[in-house]
Amino acid sequence: MVLKPESMGKITLVGPKSYREAVVAELHRLKILHISDHAKTDDIDVGSPLEKANELSEVLVKIRSISSWLRVKRKNNSEELKIEAGYDLGALSKKLYLEVKQKIEQLREVEGRVSANNSLKAELEALKNIAIDLSAFAEYRSIAYFAGYVKNLDGIENRLRAITEKFELYAAAEKGKNVIVLFVEIEKKNEAREILIQHGLSDISTQNLRGMRGRAHDSIRALEEEKSSLLKQMEKVTGSMGKLRLRYEKHLLFAEDFLEKELEKAEAPLRFAETKNTFVINGWVPEKDAEDAMKKLNAAGKNKIFFNLEEPGKKDSVPVKLKNPGPVRPFEFFMDLYTMPTYRELDPTFLVFLTFPLLFGFMLGDFGYGLVTLVLFIALKKKMPKAKNFFNILIFASIATIFFGLLFGEFFGFEEIGHFKLPHIISRSHQVTELLYLAVAVGVIHINIGLIAGFYNELKSHGFMAALYAKGGWIVLQIGVALLALSYLKIIALPIYTGIIFFVLSLLMLLKGEGIRGLIELPGIFSNILSYARLMAIGLSSVKLAEVINESATEMFHGGGFLILTGILLLLVGHIVNIGLGLLGSFLHSLRLHYVEFFTKFFHGGAKKFKPFGAKS
Repeated sequence: MVLKPESMGKITLVGPKSYREAVVAELHRLKILHISDHAKTDDIDVGSPLEKANELSEVLVKIRSISSWLRVKRKNNSEELKIEAGYDLGALSKKLYLEVKQKIEQLREVEGRVSANNSLKAELEALKNIAIDLSAFAEYRSIAYFAGYVKNLDGIENRLRAITEKFELYAAAEKGKNVIVLFVEIEKKNEAREILIQHGLSDISTQNLRGMRGRAHDSIRALEEEKSSLLKQMEKVTGSMGKLRLRYEKHLLFAEDFLEKELEKAEAPLRFAETKNTFVINGWVPEKDAEDAMKKLNAAGKNKIFFNLEEPGKKDSVPVKLKNPGPVRPFEFFMDLYTMPTYRELDPTFLVFLTFPLLFGFMLGDFGYGLVTLVLFIALKKKMPKAKNFFNILIFASIATIFFGLLFGEFFGFEEIGHFKLPHIISRSHQVTELLYLAVAVGVIHINIGLIAGFYNELKSHGFMAALYAKGGWIVLQIGVALLALSYLKIIALPIYTGIIFFVLSLLMLLKGEGIRGLIELPGIFSNILSYARLMAIGLSSVKLAEVINESATEMFHGGGFLILTGILLLLVGHIVNIGLGLLGSFLHSLRLHYVEFFTKFFHGGAKKFKPFGAKS
């Protein structure tokens, strides 16, 4: 059945520890068992990893470090990575690790020297126009000195002379700023600094200049030559690392993939139960694969493996494997985004497949927009194969948009092209009230599909009467309200108390089925139904914006000349923006209607996804 997850069997494997490794290898190859991790108890311990686990882990860490250093990236293609038989991965990792590590250390050393070179050059650049030998920046007992930028030099020398005659001031301009170097007797250090601060002092570091000699501009030339040499060294090291990457890239990718699998197998017994002589594996297997899997595992264990296969118990937390045909499978994306259905409830994927594109198309609802988005998503699907499932959803949504575009008679917001009026069933621009009624009717249908699905779930879990009270009560409630409204408006010739009887009956059913919570949530179903009015509102906003764009562009076309080009640009940009807004709004609101209004009528979820041992996540 499409609406049900894959049938699962609860399986237990018991075998002698001497065949543990062979059984694990076969399980990894088969990829059909979802292992239930064993928790240590007083009676039975957790298993120990295979002997080679530590060695594999160490080699894998080295391989990953090498790949990171060499910037080796996993490929997205389907090419199977192979290397020559008998290749010693341990030797490869050890030899290459040492070689690459040495080059990384060289590179870091050179990068450190380049950084120091840049810092020193920055200090010298500020002082290159100061006529002073760098040896002056030394430690003195009786002299203090300052170097920095000041906002202005006016009167600075006279103010310094007012506090002492024992000073030397050097000044120059550098990139529009005033650079000064001041030497002053140490007793007047604080007073001199206060004067400089009043002139807007911004200090220049001279820490790296101690021990240097000669003029700053000469040292800058030497630093530039040194930096050029350092950059050549960096280029040489990175070039050699690039050659190593080209030479060993496939080996490293293969090694990482191979070691991950081997380590997963080696550490698998940590998830088992174990005694001195036996191992026990508990897990879940699809029923259709169980018999074949037991035969192959028994062969791997030399016919010494004991199996116990049983149906899931009511309290078992069964992992869920969704089972949907090809066209429906992309819509499992919404379940991954939300949560997995529990094992015994309906899988909503097929229902979402039927309704999501329709709600989306109802909102976007333009034939032209549907064609553009259809072509766009087909192209993007080819360009980004990893996201093909997502684009398949949008392709279905675009087809629905084309369908509703024909019903609404819209082509890029136009209902009339030239003198040809596009045929339509309902006009979104001129029949807003009818469109609102249609949107609410869609809500009623969608909500009740959810209630019917909820009836089935309750029937399977708690029996017919529980399902009738809990879900049938909501349907009876809607019938009662509808009869009350139709009788009151004299649309049907029924006594008004007929609707009241149905209404009261629904209250009793809900109280019995869902308790006081059902009565509290009574207004919720009507707000849920009215929430579908957004189908009209989102669609109407899109078509009105399209009309504004078209009308503005038409006025420009009548203006002639340059305005024609402006009008074409307005049409192009305006409709692109409107399509973008329409896609975003239609997608998000359709998703909300499913998650909030629809799913709450039947869906609980919360199950774990089926993850077979050996399968890549």
